[in-house]
This record gives sequence, C-alpha cells and structure tokens, in this order.
Amino acid sequence: MNSLFLAMRREHYLLVNGYSTNYWGWGGEDDDMYKRITNKQLVLDRPPASLARYKMLKHVHQKLNPSRMKVLRTAHNRIDSDGVNNVIYTLLNRSSYHLYTHMLIDVGQQPTS
Repeated sequence: MNSLFLAMRREHYLLVNGYSTNYWGWGGEDDDMYKRITNKQLVLDRPPASLARYKMLKHVHQKLNPSRMKVLRTAHNRIDSDGVNNVIYTLLNRSSYHLYTHMLIDVGQQPTS
C-alpha cells in the first residue's frame, strides 16, 4: 500500500490498535497499517485521482529503516499486542484548534535489540 493520507473513525483506529510501535526511521509503517485494516475486515476506500488529490508537505527525509521488511513480515502476529495499547510517550505540548488538536509527543529513543 502506498498510502500518503489516512482518515478513519476512532473506533476503527482502536480496532486495528493504531500504528505499530516497531517502526523507526522511514519505511514499512504504511504497509503494516494496510495489513491491520484488512486483517480486521475493514473496507479500504481509495477515491479516484479525479476526485481526491493531495499535496505532500515539505519535510526532511528520514533514514531508511533497514529492518522494515523483517518487521513487516510479522505484522499479522502483532496487531493486537503492538500499537495503541503498548505505546509509551510523554506529552510535550497540546494546542487546540477549531477543527483539530495538535499534540507534540516524545516517544524516546529507538530500542536496541
């Protein structure tokens, strides 16, 4: 899945246990989320380009995650144990706006294995 934008209901996000906490750097997290969505039999809707467009925000590219494929191969085994229910973070800042709330969090350093 080459997803650049994801919108889903809160209950669906919790059903798939959010994003995995096992991806550091760039790569694999979007494919893992696709596996989570399809594993829970949720409908994935991709509107045609004639209806929906995106513009990528400028950002600094992260270092490619060399273990992304190894982690991705075990995605189906970790859906219920890796994600929202095990993430550890510190809330650094919270700003409320009319249509959204922006939260800046610190998830610490990449674990060594």
